[in-house]
Amino acid sequence: MTTFFEHNLENVKSKLLLMGQLANESVKGAVQALVEGDSVLAKAVRAKDEEIDDLENELSGSVTTYLSTHAPVAADLRLLVATMKISHEIERIGDEAKAIAKRSCKTTMHEFHGIPQMANIAHDMIRDALSIFVEFDEDKAKSIWTTDLEVDQLHKDNNKFCQTLVEKDPTVASSVFEVLFISKSLERVCDHAVNISKEIFFMATSRDVRHAPEYKKAALRRDLK
Repeated sequence: MTTFFEHNLENVKSKLLLMGQLANESVKGAVQALVEGDSVLAKAVRAKDEEIDDLENELSGSVTTYLSTHAPVAADLRLLVATMKISHEIERIGDEAKAIAKRSCKTTMHEFHGIPQMANIAHDMIRDALSIFVEFDEDKAKSIWTTDLEVDQLHKDNNKFCQTLVEKDPTVASSVFEVLFISKSLERVCDHAVNISKEIFFMATSRDVRHAPEYKKAALRRDLK
């Protein structure tokens, strides 16, 4: 029989996963709005950010209540603390999706270079991060960290591409810069996915790898060579 306390913990997990699903849908929708020039979809993405924010507030309240009324064992305490941190990372993903949606309405560009590819990778990284929250997989967690390096390179390529466009025709600068900011938002989304996976790693193993030298980007790049 499921106890009242177990039910509360499952409720916390469910809210976090719903937040993550909504944030991932928002990122996908925001880039779709950009590529298709769909202002209606962009508006819907911006509206969904409020739903994500509301869920974060609900989750925060649930965790605070649980901590103030119970004495959770070590594993449950790690889960609750990690959940609070992960929910903040997800909320920031929602913010970036909202920013992408806003900027999608301000650009007249029709060529987006590596943006769609970055969006696909971001979608997969968020999906994988949520999956290891449900069932921890150390190899999958580490693969998220190394995949982030690919996104960083795509963002650098986008920078060069946008710079070339502006050099050829300075009158397109305003529109090009909107796309460049979108690229940066996607790069940040992937950073948040990495942070989520590291919080889950701590929750599952008690090992805090957020600042471990072997898991920093420089070390990961060296290991991939």
